[in-house]
Amino acid sequence: MLKLEAVSTSYGPIKVLRNVSLHAKKGEITCLLGSNGAGKTTTIKTILGLVKPNSGIITLEGRQIQGLKTADIIKAGVAVVPEGRRIFPKMTVYENLLLGGSLIKDKNIIQSNLKKMYDLFPRLAERKNQIAGTMSGGEQQMLAIARALMSNPKLLLLDEPSLGLAPILIKEIFDIIVQINKEGTTVLLIEQNAFKALSISHAAYIMQKGEIVQQSTGQEGISIEEIKAAYLKKQAG
Repeated sequence: MLKLEAVSTSYGPIKVLRNVSLHAKKGEITCLLGSNGAGKTTTIKTILGLVKPNSGIITLEGRQIQGLKTADIIKAGVAVVPEGRRIFPKMTVYENLLLGGSLIKDKNIIQSNLKKMYDLFPRLAERKNQIAGTMSGGEQQMLAIARALMSNPKLLLLDEPSLGLAPILIKEIFDIIVQINKEGTTVLLIEQNAFKALSISHAAYIMQKGEIVQQSTGQEGISIEEIKAAYLKKQAG
């Protein structure tokens, strides 16, 4: 589905990503773990074309997308839930969702997608006319995910979806991610919450200082369980 091959990215003279290679396979949840400043968000920005890589190849379903405009990458089937949610706080839930489906011209598809989102997130249905900025953090995260799904993406990029949420809401958000994946959407999950991310992922990559230092693809090398043990032991230490 999505491949990064030896991708390097800089902000001016500062190297942020160094020869990053990862593969988010179709139909799977792939997680990218790392502490603050590891380069995880820059990875997402590079995939989306918001930051241009210095070198390397990025492909989506076999088609090179590095160098494309962000709008064209989104049209190719990529959607993102950014860190901090970034909903439109002065608009209603309904208006936020409509913006998420703005690339779809068929009104029947838009209405069908709205129904799917309200079924997946019943609280959004209850609050569809509420101003988004007045909702709780967990509800805003649900809205951010639903808004991204309104475009029928092939690949969903999630940047720190658990950030700032209470444990009970984190469980709910991760249950929803699993459900979204089971319904056919490939997921690349960027997270600091290693335990939760690893518990739902098919493959995992660990990033430190802009480099992939450990990985499990589910086929060879170390297992998800070995990554979980090593990474969580390091975090605890």
